[in-house]
Amino acid sequence: MSIQICDIVIYSHDGRRRELALRPGNVSIITGASKSGKSALIDVVDYCFGSGECRVPEGPIRRCVAWFGLRLQIETGQAFVARRCPAPRNFSSEECFVEISDTINFPDAHQLRQTTNTKGLVALLNGWCGIQDNVHEPPPGQTRAMLSATVRHALAMCFQTQNELTRKEQLFHIFDPDPRKQGHKFQALQDTIPYFLGAVDDRYVQKREELRRLNQELRGCERRLAELKALQGDGASKAAAILAQARDAGLTTDNPESWENTVAALRVVGSTPMASFEPGLPDNAEFNRLSAERAFLRDEQRRLRDEITAVRAYVRDERGFAREAIEQQARLQTIGIFDGVEPGHACPMCAHPLATAVQPPSTGELHSTLAFLTTRLNSVTQATPQIDKAVAELEAKLQKAQASLALNHEAMVAVRAVSDKLAQVQDEAFRRAHILGRIALYLESLPELPDTKALEERAAELRSQCATLEAELKDDRIQERIDSIASILSQQLTQWARQLELEHSKYPLRLDMKKLTVVADTADGPVPMQSMGSGENWVGYHLIAHLALHQWFAERKRPVPGFLFLDQPSQVYFPAEKDVDGTMTLVPEDDRLAVSRMLKLIFEVVENAANSSASGVQVVITEHADINEPWFQDAVAERWRHGKKLVPDDWPRNGDDG
Repeated sequence: MSIQICDIVIYSHDGRRRELALRPGNVSIITGASKSGKSALIDVVDYCFGSGECRVPEGPIRRCVAWFGLRLQIETGQAFVARRCPAPRNFSSEECFVEISDTINFPDAHQLRQTTNTKGLVALLNGWCGIQDNVHEPPPGQTRAMLSATVRHALAMCFQTQNELTRKEQLFHIFDPDPRKQGHKFQALQDTIPYFLGAVDDRYVQKREELRRLNQELRGCERRLAELKALQGDGASKAAAILAQARDAGLTTDNPESWENTVAALRVVGSTPMASFEPGLPDNAEFNRLSAERAFLRDEQRRLRDEITAVRAYVRDERGFAREAIEQQARLQTIGIFDGVEPGHACPMCAHPLATAVQPPSTGELHSTLAFLTTRLNSVTQATPQIDKAVAELEAKLQKAQASLALNHEAMVAVRAVSDKLAQVQDEAFRRAHILGRIALYLESLPELPDTKALEERAAELRSQCATLEAELKDDRIQERIDSIASILSQQLTQWARQLELEHSKYPLRLDMKKLTVVADTADGPVPMQSMGSGENWVGYHLIAHLALHQWFAERKRPVPGFLFLDQPSQVYFPAEKDVDGTMTLVPEDDRLAVSRMLKLIFEVVENAANSSASGVQVVITEHADINEPWFQDAVAERWRHGKKLVPDDWPRNGDDG
């Protein structure tokens, strides 16, 4: 997917329109004299592509043009974008017009209006170029924010102004008078060029989001597994320790290795009745008698406590009935207020006569109910002392039983003290009971643990997926791809440099993606472009670098606008002062041959791109030179000489009457 320019269009303040037709996928040349507006074309296109500032020079163009427009060739058809020329003393305008169709007819001036702003325009241009969601994350320790590549970054590789072509320190269109902004533009291109080259996967953002989601799921799996492992323990776990104590006490002989089997063994021990583990007591009649007596006293103690609890519950219920009955009795006693009033004809609250008689209970019925409640209440009151007496008797019996238990315990201790075997048996029974209690407590606190096999398999699968994505997204992999692309481009650069007979072309040449320059790898070390001499070399290296990049973009269908603007590439051979009619008659033969080689290389690259890619490469050249060769003449879009220029002389300036 790519964008190329069919026409550059400007509108006057009085509604006239000027169109400059260009050829998508081919070379278009605008040749002409100085001060005819050729160099402003780059600024016009840049402004229509959402620039934050209109850099069209002050003068006739800014004063005579009301709207700048472009008719674009996009994948789905054509688009027309226009942007209002800012008023004097304004840097830009947010008034943008956009129209999309299979084929666009130039709108008239009165049809132009704001349909979007620059932010919306850039978003549309991103989509037409095919720029997908992307992000560059600065290396650890860097303070700059993450950056997403847009068409504004891509344009740095689409324009070469007259001054930029001869600037040895800088290869791309990132110049800004403000050094801080220049530094930001340089850094932004450094960060985004891997994406435009294809070193960063087009699905980089989706993969990063997928990696984040998978890592989150993996952390959940690992957290759950860790919780289960903590419950299971390892080696000398709590379960294994308790089972070891059970073996030592003779409760089991099992010694499993896994946690699951250990828990199963504990469940078997815990479910076995205590009596199965108790050895027989020695022949001791007194101790046996005391044990039987203790069992009887304990049963008696439990029975008395249950009776006391039941009686006290009855007392609570009786007192609750009494409170309710007293409240109802008090309500019914108010029946006296109705004496002498005919029932059903007055409101009991306000004594207001009722329009319709109601049928409340009769006075006799209310008196009968009051008498019944009074009788029941009296009986409850009389029964209360009897219940209190019963509770006191039960509590006395309980105290007697508890005292007997205490005496029984002292007697059993005394009997056991004189019998070592009996003490040993009792201690062993107590120990086993203690261990069985621990087993029961552990098993009760143990949650139902699922089978961890499926969870472990899912965690392993997630780790594998995360490792694959991390390998695809890590900086080392991106750098490897950049180095691979640079190696491919290096072959093309070296070949073209030799074709143009540039200095250092006998050495391998490469694009340094970090320093954004061309480097010759000589036997004495790398030589960057800024260390190479003469303007001819600087122009030549600018030219071959951008041609190589755009050939790559076209072949790989990268989301970069498919056009390259070159402003006066012949300037070092054919300066403006030697321009009479564009025929280069005042230029030495060697320089004419050098210009011809340079321009022929452009035509060759464009032709090859047209044969190898669907959209090809569009090159727009603004030149003084007007070479009298068929290949050159066929590519001339317009000649701006003898008064013809970008803005006609008869267009009114802003504020003129016309």
